[in-house]
Amino acid sequence: MVILLAAVVLVFFVLFNSGFFGGDDERIRVTCVGDSLTYGSGVIKTREMDSYPAQLQKKLGTSHLVTNYGVRNATASADGDVPYVESAPYKKSLDSKPDIVLLMLGTNDSKTYNWDAASYEEGIRSLVQTYKGLDTNPTVYLMLSPYCYALDGSDIAEYQVQPKVVAGEISDIVKKVAKEEGVDVIDLYSVTVDKQERYRDGIHFDAEGYKIIADTIYNVIK
Repeated sequence: MVILLAAVVLVFFVLFNSGFFGGDDERIRVTCVGDSLTYGSGVIKTREMDSYPAQLQKKLGTSHLVTNYGVRNATASADGDVPYVESAPYKKSLDSKPDIVLLMLGTNDSKTYNWDAASYEEGIRSLVQTYKGLDTNPTVYLMLSPYCYALDGSDIAEYQVQPKVVAGEISDIVKKVAKEEGVDVIDLYSVTVDKQERYRDGIHFDAEGYKIIADTIYNVIK
């Protein structure tokens, strides 16, 4: 009975905050923009529970609405093989009326056949400017892509990702753009170094790995 009552109360608060009873939707809207690390690759079968946006939603509670706009293989660069700006989730993210935007793209840009530093910088800067310019005037966070590594110890990881580019040039560009555009950086690289046991393939995480990301973001935006 107590459990049932608690569930009813929780549902009531969710509906109340969302404006179901006729009021305004007062939830803080968190829009998660990114690639497969946002989408939840590595936990595909349970991504609605275990992706970092899903775990962040649990931590923030009913006062927030966290939405996952991740696109697998997406690049910040418009010249990449899967430009994020050409995707349907990108268009939906622009209409999501965000209060907070969490932007993480770069791992796929580092692929051997995609990498172009100038194009990446242009793409990530354009995305920051676009989200900052939305009518809701959201707070935009640029996030450093997590640590990645090659399972065979070589310089090239799975899917042709270049770990040295992620750790070096991409990190430097993200920090530069963030400073010039006046947005904060959330460092997801340093918190995932030496966490190899939390990886599926050197790139994507298990549920506990995505929890590290969710916890790090929560501690910044809570």
